[in-house]
Amino acid sequence: CVYWPAMLMAAGIDPPHRVLVHGWLLLGGEKLSKTTHGPARLTDIAPARLVDDFGVDGVRYHLLRDTPFGPDGDFSYERVVDRYNSDLANNFGNLVSRVATVVAKQCDGVGPAPRPDSPLRAVAAEVVAATGQAWADVAPSIALEATWRLIRETNALLEDNEPWKHEPGPEVDAVLGAGVEALRIVAILASPAMPAATGEVWRRLGLPGSPEDQRLPEAAVWGGYPGGLPVEKGKPLFPRR
Repeated sequence: CVYWPAMLMAAGIDPPHRVLVHGWLLLGGEKLSKTTHGPARLTDIAPARLVDDFGVDGVRYHLLRDTPFGPDGDFSYERVVDRYNSDLANNFGNLVSRVATVVAKQCDGVGPAPRPDSPLRAVAAEVVAATGQAWADVAPSIALEATWRLIRETNALLEDNEPWKHEPGPEVDAVLGAGVEALRIVAILASPAMPAATGEVWRRLGLPGSPEDQRLPEAAVWGGYPGGLPVEKGKPLFPRR
């Protein structure tokens, strides 16, 4: 590490002006090691097994969400399962499935445009500001925590209004338009952590390009979903483990 700036300069490459260094990933309170000391001590993690169980985006989300950048973080398989099921399967994945299913039933599979007077508009503005600042501060755990507030608030809006129980009409369109728009914004905000999953959400919403092409804060302003696009139902984004 001491010599790499000189090596970069020797290669004609300017060294970085700032270096961000994360802490150790601990297992059972101990640093990971290439060797074990006794049959009862586990000091390694099999990344391939984690990816097989939770997918690349699921593993990325856990490490970024549960390990604050800077200090050491403690890893456990049980914690990955809990975080995956609570945040990804039950919250984000459930919201994606619920919105697509109800849009198919109540709107013939065409996403309504969000209304400017939606109760989620102010929430989304606060979430976008907090998430953008956290990513700028290289605080991914805080950024993802802020983003998930919009997911929780959107699930609550759907549960309070139960658009699946009412006849199609303007009020149902208002709730579902807010749900589709919230998913669009979440896809942008969470794309640094889960590019594959958010790209799939983006595609299912019928949007062109990808969420990674968008730039904050302009792209995440409420009202960016145009309405009138086909919303695709698909397999569960994050099957429960």
